[in-house]
Amino acid sequence: MSSTVFAGERLAWGLSLILVLARAQAADLYVSTQGSDSSPGTAAQPFRTITHAYSRAAAGTVIHVLPGVYTDYRSGWGIHLGKSGTASSPIVLRSTVRGGAIIDGGNAADRNQGLYISGSYNTVEGFEIRNGPHGGIAIYGNNNRIINNEIHHNGNPASSSGNGQDGVYSNEGTSGNFYGANSIHDNGRTGSNLDHGLYLCGRNETVINNLLYRNAATGLQVAGYATVSGMKVYNNVVAWNGTTGIILWLSLNGVDIKNNIIYRNGNYGVGSYDAHGSGVVVDHNLCFNNGGGNYNFTAGGSDYGYTLGTSISADPLFVNGTSANFNPRLGSGSPAIGAGVNLSSTFTTDINGAARPGSGAWDLGAYVSTAANTAPTISAISSCVVGAGTCTPAIPFTIGDAETPASNLALSASSDNAALVTAADIVLGGSNSNRTVTVTPKPGQTGSANITVTVSDGTAIGQSVFRMSVQLLPTAPPGLHIVSVKP
Repeated sequence: MSSTVFAGERLAWGLSLILVLARAQAADLYVSTQGSDSSPGTAAQPFRTITHAYSRAAAGTVIHVLPGVYTDYRSGWGIHLGKSGTASSPIVLRSTVRGGAIIDGGNAADRNQGLYISGSYNTVEGFEIRNGPHGGIAIYGNNNRIINNEIHHNGNPASSSGNGQDGVYSNEGTSGNFYGANSIHDNGRTGSNLDHGLYLCGRNETVINNLLYRNAATGLQVAGYATVSGMKVYNNVVAWNGTTGIILWLSLNGVDIKNNIIYRNGNYGVGSYDAHGSGVVVDHNLCFNNGGGNYNFTAGGSDYGYTLGTSISADPLFVNGTSANFNPRLGSGSPAIGAGVNLSSTFTTDINGAARPGSGAWDLGAYVSTAANTAPTISAISSCVVGAGTCTPAIPFTIGDAETPASNLALSASSDNAALVTAADIVLGGSNSNRTVTVTPKPGQTGSANITVTVSDGTAIGQSVFRMSVQLLPTAPPGLHIVSVKP
């Protein structure tokens, strides 16, 4: 038998091997606080740290992060996302339950940010990001997506540094980054005019359906160090920020600000300082009760070309407009209902994924009006009997909502017998409409508890109650585990 391998065959074999290895890398990886970085990173045997999982990622990889608090980081950085995906195959870092996976910087002295993104085509989705000592997220790459996150209480440690400590920062050399459906609040040092919710310096950036509130300085600073161009700022709520809601600074060439509610900020609703250029459009916004007034286009020698279109100056009638208990859903009779321009050529949903109309007027702000909101649904959950010291199996149930995707619904659970079961002993799992609940009773305790599982769309709730009984069951023969689930 001949062992001759021609050059073309060798090249083809090498390319095939590269493709196989690439496909093997571009897999689904899983991370859990109960995992190990020595594991293979599968759903059954997850990794322990986000940092390790990302080191194994390539274009097309989806990293699924289960609920829990994650404190791993690279010294001097944070969680460093330095790799790049592609437009069709981004690297996705996703919390399996929105808000369930928490990236906690712990305000560690040798940590920079919650996440530091120097790669391109990365997606960060569904996390709570808190206690980054110098900020929540810093971006130095292009075409990254920051979506469905709660980014709060970053950059809070007091310091005399002249560097900003923001919820999210993008460098002036970046382009194409996207910020959608995030809640960005309480970031920055108390009283600082340097620390913002969003501090964006790139080109072609998009800011849609975000809540930007109670940040130390502005909700959004547009900083044209290298000319900000092609920016879209649509359907956000910008409220209760320490200085101005949205401020325009330095070189501008196309900033489109539409369908926003800009409310009770310390200075102007939309302000300017030393801003120059052209192409700024401010249209179909509601500005109300901002400390210095609704708009200022000339402060600090600003002389850019702008168009001011339709504007409403009236109380938006939020469900709760107070700073401490802020809930910016639109209440009945809000002047923001049906007051916006239709932007369906750019996006089609609200902050919770509820559909916006394909034609006709839109509501202002991040939420579609709740006037027609229906309560989410949850199926009956089977009662169960377990032996003392034994956890239940994962009991299945389903959830749904007419306006909000199941993946965006919030779940919680409680018990009426804390001596037997507390909320911390109840684990909610699953995804989308198919969910599970697992309960572990306190060691050595017997008795019964009513477990209430609640699903919420942010305004209305649905509940299902099931009974768990813990008994001293007879000792089972070897190999037999006594657990019963009753319909």
